[in-house]
Amino acid sequence: MSFKGAIPSYLPSFLLPCPHCGHRMAITAVTPARFVGVEANDLEDITHGCVQCGTTLTRTVRPLSGEAQETAVRA
Repeated sequence: MSFKGAIPSYLPSFLLPCPHCGHRMAITAVTPARFVGVEANDLEDITHGCVQCGTTLTRTVRPLSGEAQETAVRA
């Protein structure tokens, strides 16, 4: 299936549902990931909080490259 003619969406590409109640989770914090015995790494901990029940979830991810970051921020 090809979507070449589709208009790009400005909605978030990653919407995370709450594992407890199923409502939308919002990003509440982004911090460098810390591991015991590791001096430096290029990972980030992204904390999500549920807007309905307050459940929190932390994901460890690799940040976007410079070019990808510019594309993501562009409005």
